[in-house]
Amino acid sequence: MNEANYTGETTLDPEQIVAVVTDSVAQVPAEIERQLAITVIPFTVHVNDQVYLDGIDLNPTELYRRMRLEKILPTTTAASLGQYQQAYTTRLRAGAQAVLHVALSSKLSSGYSTASHAAVMVRDEFPDRQVVVLDSQQATITQGFVAIAAARAAAAGKTLSEVWQAAEKAKQQVGFSATLETLEYLAQGGRIGKAAFMLGNLIKIKPILTIDDGEVMPVSRVRGENQALQAMVDYVARQVEGHRKLHLAIMEADAPEQAERLQELALQKLQPTEIFHTEFTPVMGVHTGPGLIGLGYYFYE
Repeated sequence: MNEANYTGETTLDPEQIVAVVTDSVAQVPAEIERQLAITVIPFTVHVNDQVYLDGIDLNPTELYRRMRLEKILPTTTAASLGQYQQAYTTRLRAGAQAVLHVALSSKLSSGYSTASHAAVMVRDEFPDRQVVVLDSQQATITQGFVAIAAARAAAAGKTLSEVWQAAEKAKQQVGFSATLETLEYLAQGGRIGKAAFMLGNLIKIKPILTIDDGEVMPVSRVRGENQALQAMVDYVARQVEGHRKLHLAIMEADAPEQAERLQELALQKLQPTEIFHTEFTPVMGVHTGPGLIGLGYYFYE
């Protein structure tokens, strides 16, 4: 599928002033996307000579299987200027008075810059409307949680300023921990040295990753899968301590058994209000490799 076939059309509630847009990297569950009328703009994944739209015509499980068995090395790109323009104008023509785009961290992608450029162009076309882009400083489901918080405020008929504030507040209440099956893909992407990759795999070191100030970074290292799963839960427990309402998301890239064990540990220790599963977006999985396991959180009260 090419970008010309993507319309991103959705129905706007007559009481809703602000339309919320985000990227496919945010991993917003399809049901929530429909319920809250969130427009999701797909990033692209390139596999050999084929171009796929993330979340539309690309099956994550199949991609991760090919990465394991065929050793393919896909690449990724953010959405184009035209895709952003199309998404914004579609929502404005549907009746929105304003558009808020919750973007992937500007430190991880050019998407934020391109989206901001598109917003200026659309504002010129619709001078009586507002189109703004918020740097979520997040990625994966934590970006999704920010977009969901904004969309819930929009669905309640809040103004653009109030929807923006809801998103900014959510940015301070979300995060994730994750671990990798192998350091191979980080090494191939130049994110760690070859020596570190070889040593890490030799002694089965598992890095525990999180996102801070818009960048993915390690918070600890443990040895072995079981210790890694427990370390992820312990990290999230420290971040959400003292908060009564907690939403969790289990992320996995072709690692269903590990995801099941992670859920068991999370339920025992964290007792969330809600927990759901989401496949790790291929746009990020290309750089981390299959086998990633992650635990995203959003707390309040």
